[in-house]
Amino acid sequence: MIRFFALVAPREGLTLQEFHDHWRHPHGTMGRLVPGLTSYAQAHRIRAELLDAETTEYLAAATTEYEGVAISGFDSPGEALALSDEPQFTDHVQPDEDLWCDRSRLQWLSTTEEVLQARAGVRDGAAYADAQWNYLDFPVSVQLLQFVRPEGRPDWAGEDDGALGRRVGALRHTRNRPDRTVHGDTPPFLGARQLWWPTLTDFTRGVRQDPGAFRELLARGGDNAVTLLARTERLLR
Repeated sequence: MIRFFALVAPREGLTLQEFHDHWRHPHGTMGRLVPGLTSYAQAHRIRAELLDAETTEYLAAATTEYEGVAISGFDSPGEALALSDEPQFTDHVQPDEDLWCDRSRLQWLSTTEEVLQARAGVRDGAAYADAQWNYLDFPVSVQLLQFVRPEGRPDWAGEDDGALGRRVGALRHTRNRPDRTVHGDTPPFLGARQLWWPTLTDFTRGVRQDPGAFRELLARGGDNAVTLLARTERLLR
C-alpha cells in the first residue's frame, strides 16, 4: 500500500471558508472519481485557538503554513505516478487546483505505511466503544499529522512511539516513510506520523490525561516539522 500526501495552502484572495469548501466540492467530488485510487481523504486543519488554553499550549509547535493534507491510497508506486497521465485527473482535477490552492507552495510525499496500532482492543484496556471504532467506518475523524523535514531529527521514529500514542488515547497510529523508488535519496520529508481519535473531545481528553507523552511525540519531529490537527473527511474508502 502506498500512502500519498499532498500538503495544501490557500490561494491568495480566498477566505479560509472558501478554501476548505471548494476543496470539498467541487474538487473532492471530482478527485474521488480518479481511477486507481484505493482511498481518498481530506484532512482540514482545526485552528488551535478553537481549543482550550491548556491544549493550545501543547499545540504551540503545531502552527503551520498549510491548511490541510490530501491523503490518497494506491496499490503501488506505479499507480501513484500514473496519476499525472490519468485523464480524469488531467482534464478535471488538476485544472481546478488553481482555483482554490497555491500550487507554488504545494508539497507532496509518496510513502510506505507502517501501522503501529491498527485499532484499540478490549484486551489492551480500551473501553468497549473504543474497541469497536474503526476509522474506515466513519466519514469524519480527528487526526494529528506530522511531517518531519529533512533538517529534522533523524531519530524521529522511536521504539516507544506506539506506547506514547496509546498514552494519549489515539485509537490508530501509523508512521510513513518516503518511497525511495519515487523520491530517491532526497525526499521532501524524512517521514510522517498519523494519529486518530473519533472526536475533538476524545483528542482533548487524551492529551490532558498524559500531556508529557503528547509533548514528546510532537518534539520527535524537531522544531521545524509540519504539524497540524485536522478534521479528516473520508471521501473514498
